[in-house]
Formats: sequence, structure tokens, C-alpha cells
Amino acid sequence: MEQKENSAQTQSAEKQLSPKAPKVRGEPFFRYGIAEFLATAMLIGLALAVLLPLGLPWLFVFKTQLEYAYNPWSLPKELLWENFSMAWETIQIGQGFINTLIVCAGAIACTIPPAAMAGYIFARFQSKYTEIAFYAIMAGYFVPVQMVLVPLYKMNISLGMTDTLYGLFLPMAAFGIPFWTLIYRSFFRSLPKDLVDAAHIDGAGETRTFFSVMLPLAAPATILATILVFIGAWSDYILSLILLNDQNKFTIQLRVAQFMNAYGTDRMPRYAAALIISAAPTLLLYVLGYRWIIRGTLAGAIKE
Repeated sequence: MEQKENSAQTQSAEKQLSPKAPKVRGEPFFRYGIAEFLATAMLIGLALAVLLPLGLPWLFVFKTQLEYAYNPWSLPKELLWENFSMAWETIQIGQGFINTLIVCAGAIACTIPPAAMAGYIFARFQSKYTEIAFYAIMAGYFVPVQMVLVPLYKMNISLGMTDTLYGLFLPMAAFGIPFWTLIYRSFFRSLPKDLVDAAHIDGAGETRTFFSVMLPLAAPATILATILVFIGAWSDYILSLILLNDQNKFTIQLRVAQFMNAYGTDRMPRYAAALIISAAPTLLLYVLGYRWIIRGTLAGAIKE
């Protein structure tokens, strides 16, 4: 009897220590249920919807036009780097880079300081009137750009700002200020009020308290705003298309679109090179700054 019990215990221990337990008949192959499977499939589909447009230009960019015409979906026979230099010269991407950088710098300078100061005021001085003013500003957040393109264009003409870069980044700032005011207001509300009281006890006024105490503490929100405003201004197409007519003032997105309109798919490898060049700064900035984006988000910047 003891030998039988010992052998049974040994067999059970071997089953437990075995790395691959034998599959029981009728056991489902996947541990996920239908809901988890559908959610995973949907997430994979969304990921592919983002990654495929980023990956397709790399399939075309190293080919000659003849190779692309015969085998558009095959791998390139050799890496033809000349398409990048040809695209740079043909579209004059250098001038587009300079114009777009000016627009991005102007959008950042005209969006973040007013939004930070407004957010601090709405968080620090809470009253019936400041709440009314806050929601009046927030009403602009719900106005889509497409709805005001015609009056915006007419206003630019009346103010003499047509075909100017500041006539482009000022509306961008106007559309961005409500959202970032909300972000800064939430962030300043999450900071302890004792910091402001301690600064006042030390003799600091409201202005010095804001610039010396509160604004440095809001660095995660400021870096988050800088990155996202830059990416938004760099990727803008519709405002640039409406407000800019002079080709010398075209941003890089307009220049790439102009190349596609002029040649269609007849110069697809060069067009793919132009797309990669135009998207490179935003992708690089996101890779370098995604930690700050997560840190700014987790720091309470998007809580309200």
C-alpha cells in the first residue's frame, strides 16, 4: 500500500513539475473569451491604421520610377538614396522647413504664455465672474476650424494679414488657447495652495509667485504643451491652404501637397521621400519627448 501511495505521489509531482501539461480534451485553445479576442483584434486594426501610412513610403522611396511602375509592392532591388536629394531640390523643402519652423515658434509663443497665465488666474481666483469668463473661453474650444474658415479669411484680408506667416500662427494660437487654459487650470488646481501662501509670507506678489514658484512647478504641463503645439502646427494643412497663397510662404505640408497635385503618381518615389522628410521632425520629437508627454499627462494635466 505504501509503495502504491508513493508512486501515485511521484506521478502527481511529475505532472506538476512538467513544463507542458497534457492538453485536456475539450479545453479551449485560447484563454481569451470572445470579448477579449474582439478587443485585441480592434486594437491591432487601429495600430495597423496608424503604422501602415508610416511604413508604405519606405516601400516606394528607394525605387526608380520604372521599378515602381512595374512592381509597386515588391521590395526595392537597391537602395536609391538620390530620391531624397531630388525631392529636397524639386519641392524646395528647405524654404518650407524655415516657414514651418517660424509658424511653429509663433504658435508656441502665442499659445502657451497666455494659456498658462489664464489657467493660473482661473485656478487661483475662483469666483462667479472668473467661472463665467472661463466657460466663455472654453466655448471657443468647441468651435471647429472648418466652420470659421470663411470669416477668418475675410478678417485676415481686412487686417492685411493675408499671405503672412503671423497671419497663420495667430489663428492657430486662438484655437489652441482654450484647450491649454483648461490644462493649466487643472494642473495649478492640483498644486497645494500652501505654496502660494508661503510665497506671500516671504513677500512675493502674485506676479513673482506665478513666475518664480508656480510656473516652474508646471514644467511637465509646459513641456507637454510645447511638444503638442509644435506637432499640431507642423502638421497643419487646412489653415495653411486657406490663408497662404504666396508660394514663397508655403509651409512644408503645402509644398508636399503641391508636388502631388503637379505630378500625381508619376513621381511616386520622390513623393514618398518628401513625405518621409516632412514627417521626420514630428516623429523624432515624439520619440524624444514621449516620456514628457506621459509624465505631463500623469501629473494631472488633463484632469478636470
